[in-house]
Amino acid sequence: MRFVILVLAVMTAACVSSGTKVTQVLPTAFEVGKTTEAQVIAAFGAPNQTAALPDGTRLDIYMHIGAHANAASYIPVVGLFAGGAKGTNDMATFTFTPDLVLKSTSSSSGTTNVNTGLANQQ
Repeated sequence: MRFVILVLAVMTAACVSSGTKVTQVLPTAFEVGKTTEAQVIAAFGAPNQTAALPDGTRLDIYMHIGAHANAASYIPVVGLFAGGAKGTNDMATFTFTPDLVLKSTSSSSGTTNVNTGLANQQ
C-alpha cells in the first residue's frame, strides 16, 4: 500500500501547468457589443498577452499549457527507451474595439505528444 501511494505521489508531482485556463464555452458567455475589457479581466484576471493593433483594436490573449509524463518514464531503464510526455494547450482571444468594448472572441485547443525515449523516436 505504501508503494502505491509513493508511486501516485511521484506521478502527480511530474504534472506541470502554466497560464490561465479559459474553456471554449466561456468566451461565448460574453456579449459582443456590450461586454467591456474590464468585465473580462474581472472574470479571468490579467491576460497572459496583449496586443494593440494600428487601428486601435486591442487583443487580450489567455493561454494555458499543461503536461504530464507518461507512466513508462517512471520505470528505471524502460523510461530511457519508452519515456515521454503528453501535453495540452488552450488559448482564448478577446478582441476589443478602441473604446474597449468586446468585438469578437475565438478559442482553440490542441494536444501534443513528446517522445523522449530512444525507442520511440521517429
